[in-house]
Amino acid sequence: MKLLKKTSMAILVMLTVIVLSACAEKETPKEATPKESTPKESMSAGEKLVNIMNYELSTKLLTLDEVEWIDESDTDRIKELGLDVEKDLPTSFAVNGFAIYNENMEEVSIKLADDAELFLVNQENPLEPRAVDEKEFITYLLGVKGPYNVTVKDDEVVRVEEKYMP
Repeated sequence: MKLLKKTSMAILVMLTVIVLSACAEKETPKEATPKESTPKESMSAGEKLVNIMNYELSTKLLTLDEVEWIDESDTDRIKELGLDVEKDLPTSFAVNGFAIYNENMEEVSIKLADDAELFLVNQENPLEPRAVDEKEFITYLLGVKGPYNVTVKDDEVVRVEEKYMP
């Protein structure tokens, strides 16, 4: 049974890689928004919370959109942004106690380092992320765009970790 599960996962990963390779020259369609802009080519060093909008397999370019995690207890930040919790973020706070806020869509394209560390939420223990290889990460990106904590160093993404959302 365990061998069947591993074989099925391997086949799924191989098929995904084949499909992504065949589509490598095509850009993944994105939803247009009034505030969308052309991707910039740089991002300051450090850790950022982002949605991953696209991954170009042939160039290893990630297209990122920086977002902000706002906890319902962040009353000063909510005031600073001029948000009305009831109107602007009602469902997020009511259900989760937090919101992922994106004031405007400003995408940045940045290379994924060849030796980047990639982590996904560990379903068995969500507080301990699970290391994955690039193929599994790419497959996962097809369905989950974010949020992720990314670490940028020397104009490359050196670490990507899916953010646990309770």
